[in-house]
Amino acid sequence: MKSRKNNHTQHLYLTSSFRGKGIAKMVMGDIEKLLNRAAEEIKVSYIITAGNLHPVDQRDWIDEGREILQQHGWQVFDYDIAEKSEAEVEQELADKDVVFVQGGNNFYLLKWMHECNFRQIIQKILEKGVPYIGESAGSIVCSRDITAQKAMSADALNQVPELKDFRGLGLINFLIRPHWNREGAKREKFSRFLREHPEEFYSIDYPIICLNDNQLVYVEDDKFQIWEESE
Repeated sequence: MKSRKNNHTQHLYLTSSFRGKGIAKMVMGDIEKLLNRAAEEIKVSYIITAGNLHPVDQRDWIDEGREILQQHGWQVFDYDIAEKSEAEVEQELADKDVVFVQGGNNFYLLKWMHECNFRQIIQKILEKGVPYIGESAGSIVCSRDITAQKAMSADALNQVPELKDFRGLGLINFLIRPHWNREGAKREKFSRFLREHPEEFYSIDYPIICLNDNQLVYVEDDKFQIWEESE
């Protein structure tokens, strides 16, 4: 998929895995063209909150994603929105060129987004032309509502039983189901859900994009495309 510049205000790069084949290169290259900035001039707020419930030494997607950005020359600023006020989060994002919301537990991430009014903050940031990168949970929460995730990721919800509000950021009118091509535990968990609760899946009344780790959804205002590296 070739890059192009435009005058629209909302630019979302919603990935399943930033480390997927060709994904980081496509995203960073496109953003540099969009912003008309050299890599070394770009400051990214790297929001790591979704990984907080994972052991510190088992957050490889966060560590490796950070390393990819830094090796490319971007200035990376780790940030955790947990326990932060709306004013604190606004201040953190005010001087950044890109917002990158990392993966982990989507329900835990959403809980703290509600607490700091992140929905309003990110909408104002996007109106300024700041691109948003999401990985896994960071992509899921962009939906208007993530209620469907309750059934598909019950184990993650069990870690955040206090969450009762499943409204997302309202940036897209579909839900992303990440890691579609990933073998192992994730595939087995979803296959088991389909076998045991097919009525719950087929009763979901809004679109779901099943995204594999070598694809991303690029959103430009109210239009979207699925990108993957050309062979």
